[in-house]
Amino acid sequence: MTSVSGPGSTGSTGGAGSTDSTDSMGSTDSTGSSTGEVKTLPFVVTLVVSVATVFVCGEFFGFPWWLRLITVVVVGLALEAANQAVGRARARRKAL
Repeated sequence: MTSVSGPGSTGSTGGAGSTDSTDSMGSTDSTGSSTGEVKTLPFVVTLVVSVATVFVCGEFFGFPWWLRLITVVVVGLALEAANQAVGRARARRKAL
């Protein structure tokens, strides 16, 4: 049975493996900074904006919990949509 080991693990792969911490595509982090890939917003930004949205909607607008939840989902979707739109625009510009 073959075991699967990720980068940084000390498991035996049965062959000559690389010793660096890059994955098979050559990137060193999730934003792709070493390979020239398009960077994305980190998850922490979405989390902070969501917490701020909950606070503002609860304190200033008096939303009930269920309406705050809906608002957070909508804001999260809007952030992801903007993130993907910017990423595709950068990738299109870089391809030209």
